[in-house]
Amino acid sequence: MNNKIQKILDSYQNEMVETLQKLIRIKSVVEEGSPSSPFGEGIRESLDFIMELGKAKGFECNSFDHYACELNLGEGEESVGVVSHLDVVPEGSGWSFGPYGGELVDGKIYGRGAVDDKGPLVASFYACLAIKESGETISKKIKHIIGTNEEGGRFPCIEHYKKNGRVPGCGIVPDSWFPVAYAEKGFYNYQFTKKLESSSGIDSDRLPRLVDISGGEALNIVPMKARASFFCDHKDSAKIKSAIDAFPFADRVTIEEEKNILTIIVKGKAAHASTPEIGINAIAILLQLLTKINFLPYDLFNTIHSLADLVANDYDGTGLGVNYSDHTGDLTNNIGIISFQDETLHLKMNIRCPVTFHKEDLESKLSAKANENQMSYELLNYSPPFYMEPEHPMIRLLTGIYQEFTGDKETKPKAHGGGSYARILENFVPFGPSIEGEELCFHKQNEHISCERLFLLSKIYAEALYQLAK
Repeated sequence: MNNKIQKILDSYQNEMVETLQKLIRIKSVVEEGSPSSPFGEGIRESLDFIMELGKAKGFECNSFDHYACELNLGEGEESVGVVSHLDVVPEGSGWSFGPYGGELVDGKIYGRGAVDDKGPLVASFYACLAIKESGETISKKIKHIIGTNEEGGRFPCIEHYKKNGRVPGCGIVPDSWFPVAYAEKGFYNYQFTKKLESSSGIDSDRLPRLVDISGGEALNIVPMKARASFFCDHKDSAKIKSAIDAFPFADRVTIEEEKNILTIIVKGKAAHASTPEIGINAIAILLQLLTKINFLPYDLFNTIHSLADLVANDYDGTGLGVNYSDHTGDLTNNIGIISFQDETLHLKMNIRCPVTFHKEDLESKLSAKANENQMSYELLNYSPPFYMEPEHPMIRLLTGIYQEFTGDKETKPKAHGGGSYARILENFVPFGPSIEGEELCFHKQNEHISCERLFLLSKIYAEALYQLAK
């Protein structure tokens, strides 16, 4: 390893922490935009923050219509890159620390984006700065490319950069796993919709009427809260409460009552949609619970039962008939968002497809399942998988760098269900920051990164970029 670069990074540790704290305090959730702020004011503020910091440190800085920016060092026609993103998923509820506070507690920095992806972004920034200040000779330009809309899965910011900038010949994406990811499953966002046929036959004196259903915040998060409201009398209310008492997940259900409205609230456990098995999906539990209650309207009652059978009892696509596996892992299905408005029920979901599963087969099976159950089906977004041969020279180089800094020679390059910019950038490889076996905290409440990990990341990324560029 280059000791000169490593020593420079040691001198920046306090500043690294302060920079990450400031960046976390900017709420950079994608919102409705404008020409000067394509993805909202918070995104624009965070992009301006990085641009101003880059200029202050002497980088050549270029903005691409506020969709993305790049910070450059070195000379030459050829370049290598590191690609980060500023946007974060919504904060949700249940935090012990302010989600945008950037609090430093017991050596850990808390806040949305601490791991995904502001922490790795800051580590990468100082990695580039240390290479720049070292004066070490490199034969290629190094570009730190920063996007602003990654969490939605479509990557419009980097697509814009690809059209208007010069994409490096190779690079790293610090938004994944160590030692390196050689594959990312395909993304498949889709929706089942049921438009109620009729409001006739409703007798509120005989059965409760389901008037509202909601839950979830984003397709790439296992939802931690879902709710359903009934219009009912005291007799109906007692029946609903009795069904809840007999429900296996009754401890996750609370009730609110106001006049003739009874609301069921289900609490789940948040997780990243790529690992639904470590979360508890509140919408899935709610669907299961609603099958234990008799309610009107009848076509909504029947639809809820169908959906529960299709998606609420597994996370591997068994109910949908798409439970598929290959050498890159199992298919996963996450129920992300549910809503019932204007007599229409929407259920939005995210599938992570193993790399050999064909999109056309998936579409055919999902469409058929929707039609069989009198629902409509719509593809919302598809992102093809990323794959690089596990023995590729870049995979071997980056694995070796990880091993040199950690001493971990047991953990192997892996395939997983996450999604990064690597899937749309040729010869870019997902590289950290997560380590096999640790508890994942991205897309969850109390997201955090330790200062120790932040410093380690800066050193690993500096060495990787230096090796690729020298």
